[in-house]
Amino acid sequence: MTPEHLELVAALVDLISDARPRAGEHADLTDRETADAIAESPAGDTVRRAANAAARANGYLNGERGDRHAGRALQGDALFRLGVAALLRSNHEFNAEALAGQLAAYLAGPPEDLWRYFVLNIDWELPRPTDLGGWRLSRPGADEWRAQRPVPIAADHAATQAWDPLLESGWHVVLATPDPELAPVRDLPLRLFSRGPSTRSVWAPLLAVNLWSDEPARVVAEYVVEPGRTVDCLYSSIPYTYIGSPGDECEVPLLGPLHVDDSHSERLIRFLTEITTRLTERELGTKLHDRIRRSALRFLSTSDMVGYRADVTFSDDEPQVVLNYVTSLENLLSGGSESHTDLSRRTAQRAAVLIGENDGDRLRTLRCVKDAYNVRSSIAHGSDPRPRKLTEAATQVRSILRRALVAAIVLGEAELGPLCDEALLSQGTLRAKINNPLAEFYSLIHAP
Repeated sequence: MTPEHLELVAALVDLISDARPRAGEHADLTDRETADAIAESPAGDTVRRAANAAARANGYLNGERGDRHAGRALQGDALFRLGVAALLRSNHEFNAEALAGQLAAYLAGPPEDLWRYFVLNIDWELPRPTDLGGWRLSRPGADEWRAQRPVPIAADHAATQAWDPLLESGWHVVLATPDPELAPVRDLPLRLFSRGPSTRSVWAPLLAVNLWSDEPARVVAEYVVEPGRTVDCLYSSIPYTYIGSPGDECEVPLLGPLHVDDSHSERLIRFLTEITTRLTERELGTKLHDRIRRSALRFLSTSDMVGYRADVTFSDDEPQVVLNYVTSLENLLSGGSESHTDLSRRTAQRAAVLIGENDGDRLRTLRCVKDAYNVRSSIAHGSDPRPRKLTEAATQVRSILRRALVAAIVLGEAELGPLCDEALLSQGTLRAKINNPLAEFYSLIHAP
């Protein structure tokens, strides 16, 4: 800790010690007016000078021009928004030195990693945090969520809540990672519109979760977090329901459709770890990694349209779901330099060979993919496909695509399409290069 930072903490202790007894004298003022009075006091001027010096010493939000204020300025808006003014007016006991330390970090750093948080809708009592290729999969409790809030000591008195209150139930599973490309900001932007979560950065661990079952997991909230300083909500649409008797109801999170029973927890952790370990450019090579990523993004784009048992929630979404599934499967099993002639037949045959467990399963897969291609062709040419065929394709192809993605990741074969063509003609190739490696993988996952 730099000398300048220590001076800032001392100045904040003086400000708090001076402001707390005075705050009670202004009972006729609002919290916002009290915050402005504290910020405009002589002690506030001292804190601003100390914060500027400390931020420059820490290299935190340091302006490019020498006359620009470094760090965050002590302003009434910040004291109100963070809950500091309301805390000082309250009867709540707190440690002034600890509050000063948290405020000093908010105003002047030093720099810390910013994190991306993606909240999932999985119904899973995850037994312990797990690393998935640099992403931390965890199920934070209420205390963990509260500790990340800006200036945690004052956060209970903040003007607005940093997190969706439903998160403090501790029921949600979260994917989080530090992002070195993110930088702190003085003021959070006002977000009036949202296009949904930006899942491109989290596609690999999110894909791994969605490869476990035909029932999808999706992102219901996305945050960028500078722990203890800022929480920027990029997207939030957390489903909820009510429990309790009429007149005494409360909101609780609505999780699912993916439910993980306790008896399957260890298997799922093993599955996720194995998939994400293999799902890297180093393991797969650039060509296959990029192909899987393209297929994965289309596959994941359907997650908010699909519910229990892979059924599409609203029938109006079925055409788009089929388009995404078939395009994703075609991309996965076709080479970039291959002829597009008879592509539907080749894709259907390759899918059947790749995931079919026996002759009957292979024939069912072949017919299903061919039917899905026919549905896609009708949609692409402006025709209305037969409703039953449309629904069947929208429901059944998800499982085929999911299993094909698992196989592609496990086998790690850059020329996956030609391998399937060879396996169609050679039982030896089918056993040695497809069936046996997949059987070994699933034996590992299901081992006691």
